Amino acid sequence: MLPFFVAAGHNLYAKSAYVYLSMMQRLEIDHPEVYRHFKAGHHVLRRTDRFWSGLSTDLTIEQILMRSVKSSGGLTRGRGMESQRAQWILSMPACADYNSAMQDLTGVGYCTSDQHKEATRARKERDRVDTLAILEYLTERNPFTNDVSLRNIETGVEAEPDVNVDKAESTGNKTLELMKGQKF
Repeated sequence: MLPFFVAAGHNLYAKSAYVYLSMMQRLEIDHPEVYRHFKAGHHVLRRTDRFWSGLSTDLTIEQILMRSVKSSGGLTRGRGMESQRAQWILSMPACADYNSAMQDLTGVGYCTSDQHKEATRARKERDRVDTLAILEYLTERNPFTNDVSLRNIETGVEAEPDVNVDKAESTGNKTLELMKGQKF
């Protein structure tokens, strides 16, 4: 994705992903224990032992920590964000522990059923209806023709001849070469 981030002008994504990939390439050397766990297939976190409960780390952070940010009195509600950020970040591990303990004590907490929500009858029916709608849409606006122009399948508008989106990868790779060896 790096070349596409660069070509699309998403410079912060490109820089952050570039640094991340550089760090991950050194994971075996810098953090051999973490590397060994990844190689053993431990890519997800589990908050419960239920089926389908494995989550990526970013989703786990979203579910546990970020929920409190969005609540009344959280980081993005009420007082100014800049003045509260450091205090909030430093207090979150303790707050998360207190929150969990209070949920256990009161018997009130966030929980889900053992059944995966994608397996319900209602969800399967909605997916079937959505699939049929997409198929109907694509039947009326077939994107798989011999026409080589770049066009919007909804409106039929064609791109100008100087549009080079089909060269995004090579354009992005050229720019990435210029990034090598530069300070972040």
